[in-house]
Amino acid sequence: MPVLPVLASLLLTLPAPLTTEKAAEAPCDGVTVAVALPGELVVRCATGATDARQALDRTGLAVHAGRGEGPYGDSGYVCRINETPSPADDDCTGHQDGAPYWKVWRVGLDPVAWRTSQTGDGPAGVPVCPGSLVGFSFGAEMPVGPADVMAPGWLPPTC
Repeated sequence: MPVLPVLASLLLTLPAPLTTEKAAEAPCDGVTVAVALPGELVVRCATGATDARQALDRTGLAVHAGRGEGPYGDSGYVCRINETPSPADDDCTGHQDGAPYWKVWRVGLDPVAWRTSQTGDGPAGVPVCPGSLVGFSFGAEMPVGPADVMAPGWLPPTC
């Protein structure tokens, strides 16, 4: 049973560098979404989502889709979450080779750890279901492990 998925208004603010903090227990009957923003980890509960993109869109965070005019033609990709990166740093026209981007993380078993999604469809290609956990980080690894977000003994469901 998830421990940290909290009501849509809860925001965990962690000092830089990020450290592990636990919030008050609150059940999540949907998908737990962990978003690593500069200096903070935002954990939200998203209900009714069937893929990671829907889950992100249902967190209440400001999600800005890219236009897909870059070399990959990836319209609708996640360009910006809560102004990261800033509009001055990325105009959201499309992914550029070597530039940082929002990575989507799923949780694998043996050990329970973050795995990159590696789908051609980005977050829309990552299935989620109630009880699952999905992560987003910009240009870096997830700063905390799944065990820092979920209850002890949590295992990812088969979606």
